[in-house]
Amino acid sequence: MSNPANSTSKNRGPEGNQESRDSNEILIVVGVFTAIPGSESSLAGVLSRYTVLTRGNPGCRNVDLAASLIEPGRFVLIEKWADESAQRMHADSNEMVAMAEAALPLLQSAPVLDLTIGISAHDLI
Repeated sequence: MSNPANSTSKNRGPEGNQESRDSNEILIVVGVFTAIPGSESSLAGVLSRYTVLTRGNPGCRNVDLAASLIEPGRFVLIEKWADESAQRMHADSNEMVAMAEAALPLLQSAPVLDLTIGISAHDLI
């Protein structure tokens, strides 16, 4: 695999470890949560509270919560972190644990989580 920090911009991607990534790249966590039918509003409440609380964490650049228009009951959380250490600290935080405990009985299946890095449009040229 190529090292993203040393590769041309057209070959940039999320592969590699912390040392090989540009320190200015934003770490993005994407979570997709699907509610048990009838639990949509309860799950939306749990995720909304989590979103507001998470925005105040050190190193948090932004958190957005979206509801799918295509699949009712599907919610997408997008978290942007300044660096990996801030994201890791948050992963062990009280609001993360509280959200997981409250969301678990409302979920149709395990959430789909992905850890990505942002790719700037100028990196693609």
